[in-house]
Amino acid sequence: MTDFLSTPGGYRFALNPIQWFATADGWLDPTKGPTPQELLKEIARSGFHAVHAQVPAGWTIGEYKSALQDAGLKPAPGYLSMALPEHGVEIEAALETARTSAAQQAELGLTDMFIATRMNKDAPRVKRPGVGAEFDEAKFAMIFNLVDRASAILNEEGVKAALHPHIGTWIETETETRRLLDNISANQLGFGPDTGHLSWAGADVIGLIKDYRDRTRVMHVKDCRLQVRDAAKAAGKTYQQTVVSGLWAEPGSGELDLAGMLAALGSDFDGWLIAEVDFPTLPPFECAKASAEWLSKLRRPAH
Repeated sequence: MTDFLSTPGGYRFALNPIQWFATADGWLDPTKGPTPQELLKEIARSGFHAVHAQVPAGWTIGEYKSALQDAGLKPAPGYLSMALPEHGVEIEAALETARTSAAQQAELGLTDMFIATRMNKDAPRVKRPGVGAEFDEAKFAMIFNLVDRASAILNEEGVKAALHPHIGTWIETETETRRLLDNISANQLGFGPDTGHLSWAGADVIGLIKDYRDRTRVMHVKDCRLQVRDAAKAAGKTYQQTVVSGLWAEPGSGELDLAGMLAALGSDFDGWLIAEVDFPTLPPFECAKASAEWLSKLRRPAH
């Protein structure tokens, strides 16, 4: 495929540039940072050739395509964060957003999209992250129904949904992840793991990837410091307190077995690796550059 790295054995990789939106309190502010055009040029200058696709508010698809072309970037699979009634958004409205988002991705030539549920600062699992706090069967049934219907809608638009477990949301733990994947058709719902969030939740990340590798076409590549995670859990720290304690790290500079996690994808993996550093150790551009350099050196495991 023409958008693979030219180096033999390389992976397709892209950046979700959230480090530019990181705030001092361990959260994200999408209004922070450069203009969309400036940001795309900074991403390309850092060494990435593709970016997590997100059409800025008020832009047409044509305008976004032109901005990507001007920056020398290609679109990579984007992210659907599904609002819930607890966020003041009814299910039908969330599903309509899913359809609109999928149609945009399809128009950009993409065939996969991460899907997750939304979180906010007051969410129970933001206050008590990584432990599956306040699990409730009725709530899980509602989440299951939403994921089932949303992934079906994405399929109708020609885009495969990739379930994305995320700390602070109602899809956080390995158990919740497996229940959803095991009870929704593989033809309808794929898997889009996040190495960092699953590790924060204490999941067997390598085991999950191996078990669902046939459903995995996209993955968020994060690194983290497990000692920070463990100390934060022991102290009962919140999501934000854990983040500002130094949880996240640029790929290859933390404590995760990223090599093992990537190897679990198999030698025939031809999907996308999307780098994310939610709270960078380095300034945003240097963080992106370090991430691109690390990803560019990856090689597929031997058969």
